[in-house]
Amino acid sequence: MLPATKGIFDRLSRRGRLMSKRACDRSGHVVRTGRFLFRTPTAWEYAAAVACGSDPAAQRWLGWQRDSIVARGARADALRVVPGTGPDWVSPDPQSIDLVMIDLEAGRCVGLVSVHTGEDGGPETGGYLAPDYRGRGIGRTLFATGLVLAHDHLGLPRVRAGAEVGNVASARSLQAAGLARVAGPPTYRLPDGRVTEAWWFEHAVPRVTRCAGPQATWFPATSAL
Repeated sequence: MLPATKGIFDRLSRRGRLMSKRACDRSGHVVRTGRFLFRTPTAWEYAAAVACGSDPAAQRWLGWQRDSIVARGARADALRVVPGTGPDWVSPDPQSIDLVMIDLEAGRCVGLVSVHTGEDGGPETGGYLAPDYRGRGIGRTLFATGLVLAHDHLGLPRVRAGAEVGNVASARSLQAAGLARVAGPPTYRLPDGRVTEAWWFEHAVPRVTRCAGPQATWFPATSAL
């Protein structure tokens, strides 16, 4: 174990250490990349991840419904969650595979990436970072992990991503992760009902694999060809 990451593992509960070290299984997914660990969140980790995207700057682009946003006064508490703690997350989105992003050096949850059902019914990836992790080139790692989840864990040969026209930071991160700009619907409807102009990106691979983790069985059969 690297010295830089030893401290966080020492602070984790026994259950947390086991979760951090395990491979994908029927209870969840695990992806490691450098100082960041991505995994199926506990309920507390998911709350922290939602808090990462609840600030007004993020909501300009994410457009969640009001009852999904963590109130300003509660965000600090949610972000203090120690990774590896909390009960199992028992009510995930039925059409999304979500991974919390954990900074092992800092010992905190710093974002979320998902593979979920897009507007066309096919697989789409997306994610967001905590405010103090934006503008540091970390979005590339976030979206690259979304591709790993799609291709190497869920067996999906093609995945798309959208960004609102004007969200240059997101577009650059998507392209840095390897997605290419493609044609797509001119607009996109956000969860809060707002309709925005959209840029579209796509990534495809000739070979895919599936891991032992939960699979996205709701996608059309053609998505797995």
